Amino acid sequence: MTKILTLWTTPRATSTAFEWVMKNRGDFTCYHEPYNEAFYYGLDRRHNRYFDDDQSLQPTAGLTFSKVDKMLAEQALSSPVFIKEFAYSIMHMADEKFLDRFQHTFLIRDPKKVITSMHSRWPDVVSGELGFEDLYTLFKRICARDGAAPTVIDSDEFVNEPEAMMAAYCAAVGIPYIAESLTWEKQTDSAAKKTVSWNDDRHGFHDSLVSSSGIAPQKRAYPPLESDQRMLDMYAAARPHYEALYEHRLQPVATERAEAAHA
Repeated sequence: MTKILTLWTTPRATSTAFEWVMKNRGDFTCYHEPYNEAFYYGLDRRHNRYFDDDQSLQPTAGLTFSKVDKMLAEQALSSPVFIKEFAYSIMHMADEKFLDRFQHTFLIRDPKKVITSMHSRWPDVVSGELGFEDLYTLFKRICARDGAAPTVIDSDEFVNEPEAMMAAYCAAVGIPYIAESLTWEKQTDSAAKKTVSWNDDRHGFHDSLVSSSGIAPQKRAYPPLESDQRMLDMYAAARPHYEALYEHRLQPVATERAEAAHA
């Protein structure tokens, strides 16, 4: 079985925009947080966030972590597979056999931006659901087992230099760079939900992406960290893990489009 190309990340890290680029290439079957779907909605879910809020909610019929494993393995037999996923979704099952199935890459983002964005939607979010510690723990495990650091890209650098950073990513993971994948036609909400497989955006986390036509910085209008002590505490906990990962980030690769944009 060909290894599944995986982007491990945290919430609110522009990872779905990256995923759309990968889907737009046309040579990968892409899955959107398949393990996280089981983490929150499966029969063997690890968190009751949505069930505590809605007592009438039922688990997704037949959804388990093992079903996700089987689905991905079967798909990888017939086509290259890309998934983007939160590290915290899989840490309870990440033994060596599990890790062997993936080609591991990482996307990071300044925790200040992640926390303020998440807090605006989930005021009760906790550090475990941000996942910086788990992300760095997984990174260290991959370093130890492979004897080298896996590919890491930084969200701000990806958004500010999409051509150069995607070219660097493609070179690092051994796939062709396809410049055309970085832009797309604006889509209706229903069409956008068909862009990736497995997990629809039932909570509206990707509304701005739906109306976009490519990778570009977005306006931010969130309360500052200093407005809430919980956000400050989560930032203090997350920052060392982010900074440690940041030291290993990829450097951009020059492309004709990237050079023209800076001319």
